[in-house]
Amino acid sequence: MIAEKFQTSFAAWADSIMDVAPTDGVVAYTFNLAEPWSIELVGCGSFDEEDPDWACDEVYRPEADSLPLPEEQFGTTWEQVLASAREMVVSYLGGSSSGASRLRAATAVGIGFVDGDMDIVWPS
Repeated sequence: MIAEKFQTSFAAWADSIMDVAPTDGVVAYTFNLAEPWSIELVGCGSFDEEDPDWACDEVYRPEADSLPLPEEQFGTTWEQVLASAREMVVSYLGGSSSGASRLRAATAVGIGFVDGDMDIVWPS
């Protein structure tokens, strides 16, 4: 389980990105995971549930840096990191912040490693 303090930091980071994200041209969003463990949020110009490469259609890449994910909370394996990050994003999407509302207005929100499969977390 993600510590409340980190969940709050994540929410502030995501809100700061969504506060300046364009509303035109972005159809879906993806939370990209990478090694060393970190997460970034990008906007995509298309979404096709049947095409796993939809997340490659980046039309918005924020100036904000990716957010490091501490091993002591997210784990040391990619499976642990994905599961913990997914839980964190789903919790954020269930919140009432303006950023979470804007994400829920998109066609889809996904999470996954840059070179891996995308897990759709919205709509759930």
